[in-house]
Amino acid sequence: LGDKRTLVLIDGKRLQPGDPGLPVADLNFIPSALVDRVDIVTGGASAVYGSDAIAGVVNFIMKKDFEGLRIDVQYGFDQHDQHNSQIRKDVANSANLVGNHVALPTGSLTDGARTQVTIVGGANSGDGNGNVTFYFNYQHTDPVLEKNRDWSACSTGTNTGTVFQYCGGSSTAFPGRFSISDPNTAFGKNGINHCNVPNATPPPATKPASCSFTIDASGNIVPWSNASLYNFAPLNYLQRPDERYTAGEFSHYQINPHLDIYSSFMFMHDASFAQIAGSGAFFGDPYSVRCGDNPLLTASESAAFCEDATGAPLAAGTLQPLEIGRRDVEGVGRVSQIEHFDYRYVIGARGEITDGWNYDVSAQYGHSDLQEQELGYFSIAKTNNALNVISDGAGGIECADATARAAGCVPWNIFNNPAFPGGVTAQQLKYLETTAASDGSTSEQIVNANITGDLSKYGIKSPWAKDGVGISLGAEYRREAITTSFDGAFTSGDLAGLGGAPQPVAGAFDVKEVFGEVRVPIVQDAPFAKEITFEGGYRYADYSSSGSVDAEKLALDWQIVPDFRLRGSFQRAVRAPNVNELFTPITPGLVAGTDPCAGSAPVFTAAQCAATGVSAGQYGTIVQCISSQCAAQFGGNPSLKPEDSTTKSVGAVFTPTFLPGFNLTVDWFDISVKNVITTLPLTTVFADCAGGNAADCALIHRQPGSGQVFGAGGFVALNLVNSGTLHTRGVDLEANYRVALSDWGMGDHGSLVFNLVGTDTDLLNSGSNGLNCAGLFGTTCGTPTPKWRHKARLTWVTPWNVSLSAQWRYTSGVDLDFQEKHGGIATDRSIPAYNYLDLSGEWRIRDHVTMHAGVNNVFDKDPPIVDSNCYGISAPPFGNGNTYPQVYDSLGRTIFVGITADF
Repeated sequence: LGDKRTLVLIDGKRLQPGDPGLPVADLNFIPSALVDRVDIVTGGASAVYGSDAIAGVVNFIMKKDFEGLRIDVQYGFDQHDQHNSQIRKDVANSANLVGNHVALPTGSLTDGARTQVTIVGGANSGDGNGNVTFYFNYQHTDPVLEKNRDWSACSTGTNTGTVFQYCGGSSTAFPGRFSISDPNTAFGKNGINHCNVPNATPPPATKPASCSFTIDASGNIVPWSNASLYNFAPLNYLQRPDERYTAGEFSHYQINPHLDIYSSFMFMHDASFAQIAGSGAFFGDPYSVRCGDNPLLTASESAAFCEDATGAPLAAGTLQPLEIGRRDVEGVGRVSQIEHFDYRYVIGARGEITDGWNYDVSAQYGHSDLQEQELGYFSIAKTNNALNVISDGAGGIECADATARAAGCVPWNIFNNPAFPGGVTAQQLKYLETTAASDGSTSEQIVNANITGDLSKYGIKSPWAKDGVGISLGAEYRREAITTSFDGAFTSGDLAGLGGAPQPVAGAFDVKEVFGEVRVPIVQDAPFAKEITFEGGYRYADYSSSGSVDAEKLALDWQIVPDFRLRGSFQRAVRAPNVNELFTPITPGLVAGTDPCAGSAPVFTAAQCAATGVSAGQYGTIVQCISSQCAAQFGGNPSLKPEDSTTKSVGAVFTPTFLPGFNLTVDWFDISVKNVITTLPLTTVFADCAGGNAADCALIHRQPGSGQVFGAGGFVALNLVNSGTLHTRGVDLEANYRVALSDWGMGDHGSLVFNLVGTDTDLLNSGSNGLNCAGLFGTTCGTPTPKWRHKARLTWVTPWNVSLSAQWRYTSGVDLDFQEKHGGIATDRSIPAYNYLDLSGEWRIRDHVTMHAGVNNVFDKDPPIVDSNCYGISAPPFGNGNTYPQVYDSLGRTIFVGITADF
């Protein structure tokens, strides 16, 4: 159901959002060395914990009374053998595409090193009533590029009807793609058919809507073909470089039974780099080239770019519109420098009010700051200055605009004119490349007070039970705020390849809540009713942004006999829109997908495309979205309403006395969400519009003249709305068994510990696509959702201070949703079931020194390779590097070793 629908707590208190761009909790903030246990509640816990708990609650319980000093050092790395036969077939199938110049890595390599040092210390007070525990952690991670794995070294593609994958790429390429789309521009003059074969005779009788060319080494115009596509994969990261520091303390001191003061402080600084392929000039951005007196243009280029409809040359100084897709291969790529600064304070007091009554009052403040700098992006304005070129009068060239020259403008030498050899230089890049900076923060303030009481002191209890009714009552105030700021390079939309012009965000909301819980033992120590207990909960919340909502909980627990227990619950939960969803302004950007009305043979019929805004003359001539990314407008919506969900669950717990050490829990869940806060999928907007939905048609804005959904005036409006439903249903299972080998007649050789955790997903449906996504992946369902997945671990605890573990990770096979909805394609129809084996061990060298080591993905199993262009429909949602790394191991065999010393 998504991370924003899961509430994360530390010791029962909410963890603030970790990033102003993605307002969900950042688990990197939590010191793993101090985690005592993790309590998980599945589904609908808003009545107890508040908003965001639709999918459930993950509560990290920290160690409270650590004493001494512990130092832990860990080192790990990845090892991979380049043995993927499928990608080599894909390259072989790409003789006329980008694959003919893809270099796949070979042999074996190690990379992706990770180093971590953790120090934990603690001391109890002299009277034993208090403790202070502190921690410090340092972690460094080396990068892994997509070019370092054979299966990700090129971007794969598949077209419907083909029987193989191929290495695809981007038409923002080198030496470039140039397209004339101005209907007043000449074509086919001087015996040249610019859209097909050079020097075709006679030229075509009618002018096509768009002509695309590339340029050979001599500056001659030649037809563009997919053989010139640019392989953008190698510079992308599979694992980003990262350096992280965390530190903090947890403390408490009990003055007396009525006053126990506690506090905590947590801090994190994280620095990372993101990198993608180089910037340049991108189709859809407004470019023009100087005609008539541009010394960089060859005769062939001038004939193609600079003639009017009669074939006459354009006048000197004319700036001719030109679609350009030219990659900055001379630079180092588009790089984002990302820094997070997070901190969190908690202070509180708890204790006994009187016999049977206790209180807990606390205040907390959390803050997350993001600082980001973008490097390597071309300025669209500077690029146009560098294309407006004249002779300097001394045999050289210069930018025509004097103001631009004074600002350092250098002509961009991309036209391969032999008269000006050397191509693009560092001096040209220095002028064209522009840096941009942004800063943002989120903050969260909470004041909470609650009391708990045992009403048996007043005789309030069931006549069939010995224990009385327990209650908890409380109130909470919470305020969340966001601010983001962007410099002029961002907000102007001048960065080529950024995908939009982000705008500042500022907003806040607060919520006042009251809540209560009750626990009623109904029957105890009766035949077939060892205990029957009812639990109920209610929370009322008044949001300044979206009004009042409430949540409820009803649950029944029936301990039939000591060996067997049944439980069931019904809960209603809510998720109020967060600050990003409410206040983010409308901003242009890119959305993964393609235009079904583009190309010479559109997917949609002429009538369907007409509904999306395509004229009869445009049909069959529209340029496809570049690199499967169409233009869109995104943004928040201050009129959003809270999501509303219901959760039903029934479970059983089996702890047989005849099998000591064994327990089994099985829980069936059914969670449905209404008024989902979402953006409509691009495929849904097009499909619903083609089916006659006028509201969806109004979201499609085609560029005047060309009809494309990118470039000036072309986009699809995808701001947030309350739309549709989410529904998931399945079974969670956990089994544990511990047995001494001596019980099996195997002597004193230690014990075996077995653990199995699995989930069977029967239903996952968004309500807007008509598909049950359990067991599917692809353009509609996104990330694979296996119907069954599990982790099974077997540990041998030996009597020799050594324990050895083997873990089996399993995900069942999934099918492509495209074939479910559209009748199938010739390849990539399914991803098979995946099995991984992990091995680990721990050796207590001496009383206070322990070594641990292991290997994950022992057999270096490659992830499945999927079509990164998703069959001409859309790019793979939530994927990366031709696969889904959040489901399948993407780095190969992972080896780690560590040592822990206690003092």
